[in-house]
Amino acid sequence: MKRDVLSDEDYDEVCRVVGDAVIVLAESGHETQRADIARLLTRTRQQRAHDERDEQRMLEHAIRLVKP
Repeated sequence: MKRDVLSDEDYDEVCRVVGDAVIVLAESGHETQRADIARLLTRTRQQRAHDERDEQRMLEHAIRLVKP
């Protein structure tokens, strides 16, 4: 995914989501490789399927951004 697909505000939010995922994985003693981050974000998106559309959209963008 190219950065120019997102507005600056959305890109900042996607980076925050990815950063949060890295922190959660690291604190749990897991690897923080791209595939691990993408799996965590995918599970989170599935668990939060009924949340706000904006949150779902940010998770989808974050997954595309880090997917190996």
